[in-house]
Amino acid sequence: MYNSTQDTLIIGKKVIYLPTCHSTNDIAAEIVHAGLFEEGTVVITDNQVKGRGQRGTAWNANAGENLTLSVVLTPGFLPIQEQFLISQITALAIRGYLGSYVPDTRVKWPNDIYMNNRKSCGVLIENSLQGSRFATSIVGIGVNINQSVFENEYATSLARETGQTFVLADEFHKLLKSLDAWYVRLRSGSQNDVIRREYLRYLYGYQQDVKFLYNGNITSGSVTDVTKLGKLRVRLANEPEEMDFGLKEIEWVRE
Repeated sequence: MYNSTQDTLIIGKKVIYLPTCHSTNDIAAEIVHAGLFEEGTVVITDNQVKGRGQRGTAWNANAGENLTLSVVLTPGFLPIQEQFLISQITALAIRGYLGSYVPDTRVKWPNDIYMNNRKSCGVLIENSLQGSRFATSIVGIGVNINQSVFENEYATSLARETGQTFVLADEFHKLLKSLDAWYVRLRSGSQNDVIRREYLRYLYGYQQDVKFLYNGNITSGSVTDVTKLGKLRVRLANEPEEMDFGLKEIEWVRE
């Protein structure tokens, strides 16, 4: 069903399709451990039964209705302190792909993708290191395509936002092309600042008044930047200086 692609440079030259699996990230990790991979290898399934999200959450998707995949990268060119660039290009690639269908498509820090203010995609990146460099980076991606019913009222899909039904194999190919283009830009070594600026351009809350939950209280504030280490820099209304936050240290409040 899902074939390798010929019009990318790195990602998607080898595609491993599994009708059902527990987790594409886990399968990708097993392949890496066995040394049976080349950079850009993609593992994809129609039915992921134990998908993982960020912060220990589960990623649930109806079988045969969405794209659930993992990409194996070997970004040894990238210093560890620059690792958030992997997250940024992944988010930008998915945003660009979905944004070709739905104009109001934004990144919600660190790398969730929202269409019309509803979550349409989740990303889980698992890195392994060798010394001060990356050995591999496994990029797990779940994109809601044709699913129409969700337990979470704030979730959505391409089908819900456009009223169309999509051919998953075609959308898989389009997504890989976008991922490949952004990864090639990262590998060039000359686009890092451009990538960071583009990420801020599409980042929810950037230079906008939004609500946060911090220290048990709801307060207004705005995102002013994202650090090279991936922390969210925020100016809160009740704090004298800008503050940097990691995961779980601050939460968005839906308005």
